[in-house]
Amino acid sequence: MFKELYYWMYAYVSKIKTNKTPAVSAYVIICVLQTANIGTIFVIINYVLKIDIDKNTAVTVGLTSIAVLYILNYILLYAKRKNIFQNYENTPPERKAKGQIYFWLYVILSFVIFIVAVANLVTPKY
Repeated sequence: MFKELYYWMYAYVSKIKTNKTPAVSAYVIICVLQTANIGTIFVIINYVLKIDIDKNTAVTVGLTSIAVLYILNYILLYAKRKNIFQNYENTPPERKAKGQIYFWLYVILSFVIFIVAVANLVTPKY
């Protein structure tokens, strides 16, 4: 699934003429979207279980999970980018249309759900 998302992100980012490294940009954007998904899960878990986590622990867990995510995506996506791009370039038109719809749904919903979860489920500590 993320291979196809990476391909579509690369396809859209490569259309930007000033972008000299679309494969890297697509990799970073996919990682940011996945980070938002993990953040949403953490927010929901914290809300449901009423866990009282101090700031240092939250930062440590967050940075560790982001580092693991970036390493995994590098190994699974960026390092295999040529094979991924070759596999999805010859996709039939009807499958391409579905892939683009799923891609845009993932991009939009990742940010919207994260923002809604943070705005409504995180209680500020004063």
